[in-house]
Amino acid sequence: MDRRKMLALLGASPALVAGSSSFARSAPLPSSRAAGCGAEGLVSVLNPGIETRLANRVPLAPRLSTLQGKTIYLVDFDWGGMQQNGAIQHEMEKWFAQHMPGVKTIYKIKGGNFVTDDPALWKEIADNHGDGVIIGVAG
Repeated sequence: MDRRKMLALLGASPALVAGSSSFARSAPLPSSRAAGCGAEGLVSVLNPGIETRLANRVPLAPRLSTLQGKTIYLVDFDWGGMQQNGAIQHEMEKWFAQHMPGVKTIYKIKGGNFVTDDPALWKEIADNHGDGVIIGVAG
């Protein structure tokens, strides 16, 4: 069986067996496709293999001893878009108002998508002395 077909059936990329542990070798393209790929007509492919080095670890924030008198931000990532997913955070707001009236909750929708940063929101939370943040995808 052809190695590429076998890897494709297994859901693996041929780049995994292409030599270097970080990058696959560049291979020449057929002349019909080489025009848009630079003078040499080569394509570089990143190896999707798992990095053996662990990422730098950041400790979790310490727990609050109490929520009484604290401000908690409920941040929605707006996963489905169009600001339609706040149902769970709004239910949490109602729960806090009914069961823990001493806790101030502020509902916010994070700008961008779930992987983009929102420096303006984090600055707002810091400037308003937010004591905690519950971040989630609701819907």
